[in-house]
Amino acid sequence: MLVRTISKILAVALLFLAGAVRLSASTEDVTIRFRFGKAETDFSKLEQILTGPDSSRIAKIELRATSSPDGPYWVNKQLAQDRAARVIDKVKELRPSIGEDMISTKVIAEDWSGVAAWLRRSKKAYKDEALKIVTETPAAEREAKLQDLWAGEAWEDMMRSAFPALRSVRVTVTYTDPEPEPVAAEVSLEAPADSGTVKIMFAAGMRYLQPDLGNNAAAFAELDKMAESGMPLRIESWTSPEGDPTSNRALARNRLNCLLIYLKENFGLQGGSIISEVKGEDWDGLYREAAASYKEKNRDKVLEILGNKALTGGQKKAAIRGLDGGATWRYLIKNQMPSLRYVAISNVPKAEAE
Repeated sequence: MLVRTISKILAVALLFLAGAVRLSASTEDVTIRFRFGKAETDFSKLEQILTGPDSSRIAKIELRATSSPDGPYWVNKQLAQDRAARVIDKVKELRPSIGEDMISTKVIAEDWSGVAAWLRRSKKAYKDEALKIVTETPAAEREAKLQDLWAGEAWEDMMRSAFPALRSVRVTVTYTDPEPEPVAAEVSLEAPADSGTVKIMFAAGMRYLQPDLGNNAAAFAELDKMAESGMPLRIESWTSPEGDPTSNRALARNRLNCLLIYLKENFGLQGGSIISEVKGEDWDGLYREAAASYKEKNRDKVLEILGNKALTGGQKKAAIRGLDGGATWRYLIKNQMPSLRYVAISNVPKAEAE
């Protein structure tokens, strides 16, 4: 059973790795084009990154703003700077928590390296001659020589074909690596035996199924038995409270979807066979974990804050961070929150499922 369970989990993991979802990456790039004659610029891909489930893990953002080589150098430099400024404004609009110290900008007034790269990929008849000019002629002389090449035809063609893509800003987003999931002796991956609940655990910021994480292999073996019993399942997806609440809820939904794929692919379970709910941040769970195992300074204050039902999650987070510049909050993330990143599954009577 265990071998079969692991092979099923790996099959689902491979499905996601094949491209269905970007599971984890240290960096992610998006290029924003700025076109003449268009007042609006498409920021949709940047918006997906900055508001997506991994946005709380953004560590830094690097901008490479460029202009094409046509026109005066000083004008091109100003255009590149303006493009970078527009992207920075958009970043701050979409993700106000990203500070100036997290953003760096490189401005390239005339992107000759981009011209050379385009020429190497092209099949233009003038390719070799133009590439020789770009790579071997001093920058101040390149434009004039290219304009003379093929009686100006090469330059006109590059103006149409190559240069539009160079009027852009490439945004490179670097993420922090998720903390390795510590498995402490006191952390149980299953609920008490009389509850009939099992928990599938997840690493920080991760959404895909990991058979080698904690006691997940044993948990999946129990899940297989539950799925084969013919009884409907109740599934609740939770996250730990660090990060952004909106991103955490999206992460909880993605974790739930991973498990639903597993159950459908391996047992055909869907629809009326499953009652599912995206729960999001488990603040009650954090209170229980802190009450049971947090022995550091500020214990009484931490428990008072976490147990205050009048406070929102954001208010609790701010209050704990304010105790000592964030040290207590970071300790909780490392030591009390790992057991809160889970999907809980239990059998329910068929009558209740209907």
